[in-house]
Amino acid sequence: MTAASLGSTPATRVDRWRQRRVLPFVGMVILPAVLSLLTLRYALPSRLGGAGGGLAGLLAGLADRYPLFVGLVIFLALSETARYWGKRWRDDGSSDQQPLARVLDVRRLAIGLAAIIVLVFVTRTSLVATYRVVGPSMLPTLEIGDRLLVNRLAYGVRLPFAKTYLGRRLPKRGDLVVFSGEGAAGPGGSGTLVKRVIGLPGDLIAFRDGGVQINQWRVPTCDAGPYTQMDGRLTVRGRLTVEYLGDRTYLTVRKPIESPFPGYLVKPDEVFVVGDDRGVSSDSRAWNEGRGAGVPIDILDGRVSRVLFGARPDGRLDFSRVLAPALDLKVRIPGIDTGKTDERIANCLNRRPAMTSPPPGLAAR
Repeated sequence: MTAASLGSTPATRVDRWRQRRVLPFVGMVILPAVLSLLTLRYALPSRLGGAGGGLAGLLAGLADRYPLFVGLVIFLALSETARYWGKRWRDDGSSDQQPLARVLDVRRLAIGLAAIIVLVFVTRTSLVATYRVVGPSMLPTLEIGDRLLVNRLAYGVRLPFAKTYLGRRLPKRGDLVVFSGEGAAGPGGSGTLVKRVIGLPGDLIAFRDGGVQINQWRVPTCDAGPYTQMDGRLTVRGRLTVEYLGDRTYLTVRKPIESPFPGYLVKPDEVFVVGDDRGVSSDSRAWNEGRGAGVPIDILDGRVSRVLFGARPDGRLDFSRVLAPALDLKVRIPGIDTGKTDERIANCLNRRPAMTSPPPGLAAR
C-alpha cells in the first residue's frame, strides 16, 4: 500500500469536501443572509428614527421603500467580504500579489451589484413587486407598514418597457389586488392602492344592512366580536366579521351604522373592489361621486401573494411575519390578548356555510 493511498481515506475525503463545499457555503451564503436580515431589522434606522433627515433619514428611507433591494446589496457585500478573507485564510496570508486580486474582487463586486440591479428591475417590471401599506383601509388583514409581495404574473405576463400584457386573465373574487389610483376612474392621484375584488364583469354589487349583495345574493358572514386597533396613530372600533366568498375566507371590520350602497353593475373588463375596513375605505362604492366605479383590469399590477415583511408599531420590520400568507385570519394588536377573538374566528371557520358562491352575473348568462 503506497503513502498516497494511505492519505486518501474516506475521513480525509469528507474533511476535504467540507472544506471545499460546506464551509464556503456557510461562510458566503448562510452567514451573510442571516447578517443581512439582522442588519435590516436592528442596524438600519427605522422610519421614525430617520425622521430627522441626514444620512440616517436616507438609510431609513431606502430600507423602508426598498427592503429587498437593500437586503440583497448588504448580502452581496458581506458575501464578497467573506469570500475575500476566506481566500486569504486558505492562502495562509501569503498572497502578496494582492493588488491584482483586489482589482478582481472590486470587479466581481461591481458585476454582482450590476447583476442585482438588472435582476431587481426585470423582476419588478414583469414577475414580482414589493409595496408598503400606508393606510388603514385593509385592516385587519394588512397592517400599516406591511411590505407586500405582489405576483405580477397572476393576471398575465407584462413585457418590460411596455404596458402590453400577454394572456390577460380575470381575477377571482376575494383576491387582493394592487393598482395605480391614477388609472382608476374614481380615486385619481398617483398613489398605489390595494383592495379586495368582490365583483367581476356583469355582477350587480350592492351594500344593504351592512352586508354585501352580489346579483341580489347576500354574501354569508359570521360575527367574530368587537374589534379595536390602537397603534399610537389611530383607533378603529367596529365588529370583526368573517366573510365567505367563493373559496376565500377573510376578515372585515364593519361599523355599527354603515351607509347603504344602492348598486353598481360592473362593466366589461373591470372589477369592483372594496377595503376590508369597510367603514374607512375609499373604494368602488365611494368613487364617481358615490355612484360607484370599477377598476379596469388593464391597470391591475398583480395579486398580493405574501407579506414579505410585517411591520412593528415603531416602523421596524417584523420578522415573525416573513413571507406570511396574505390571507391569514389573525388579529394582531400589540399589548392586547387576542385569545378570545382567535377562538371566535375559529368557531366561525368551523361553521363555514355550504353555499359561498353567488349566482352568475349578466356576463356569464
